[in-house]
Amino acid sequence: MSVTARRLNKRGLRAFASYVDQLRDGSKLPAPVHLLTDDDYSEELEIPVSVGDDPFETRYDIGKHLVRAFRGKNMQPLLGDIGFWTWLALFWFDQLCPPAADGSRKPSKEYNYILSTNYNHRPRHAIRTTWLLVDRYGEDSLFLLSKKPNERGELIEQLAARQYFISCQGVIGAAAALYYDPDRATFKRGATSQKRKGNIRRLINFLQQLDLTYDLYSLSTRDVLGMLPDEYGAFLPAT
Repeated sequence: MSVTARRLNKRGLRAFASYVDQLRDGSKLPAPVHLLTDDDYSEELEIPVSVGDDPFETRYDIGKHLVRAFRGKNMQPLLGDIGFWTWLALFWFDQLCPPAADGSRKPSKEYNYILSTNYNHRPRHAIRTTWLLVDRYGEDSLFLLSKKPNERGELIEQLAARQYFISCQGVIGAAAALYYDPDRATFKRGATSQKRKGNIRRLINFLQQLDLTYDLYSLSTRDVLGMLPDEYGAFLPAT
């Protein structure tokens, strides 16, 4: 079933934030979905957007759904709209933070659901960043978004913590070539292992050094792959 998206107003944002805090204190209350449609807590968008409530297998599926939903629309006015992205997180909250059999939940940090005003935390938002990655990189973002909607994973944690890196086409393309396993439809084994050479943390360290002398934004996937030390060879596909 499709519904028309809205935005949470200030009252709605406070109510949702309070709910997440209650969960952290052990509350087993269901998600406050009434906020989504109640005019006291949310309002209509200037841009009509319809989204579905079907379950998603992965975060990548959420991104694909939003790319289709936003197709042909000018999303620029909504890029920084806290109420809109938070409304979406509440709409899919049961998938982002599913209840256990006893009704309890284990929420992540608040900024995973409520778009932060702190730009260092914005890449952590579960919905906005997922859409941005799929919209920009398509299947090259699969290695980051192959987990279930309620799971983030080490790869996206490392790259999202460096907002500049996830805006660089060559960096994401190279990381996808290194770490995506098409046979498993997820990241390669060993990609997050701190004991294995060429792991994601070592790639981040290498990119930080590379950034001192190169404009990473201007580099292509081939450029980045060509600069990698030999330790990354085991992760590269056979040619």
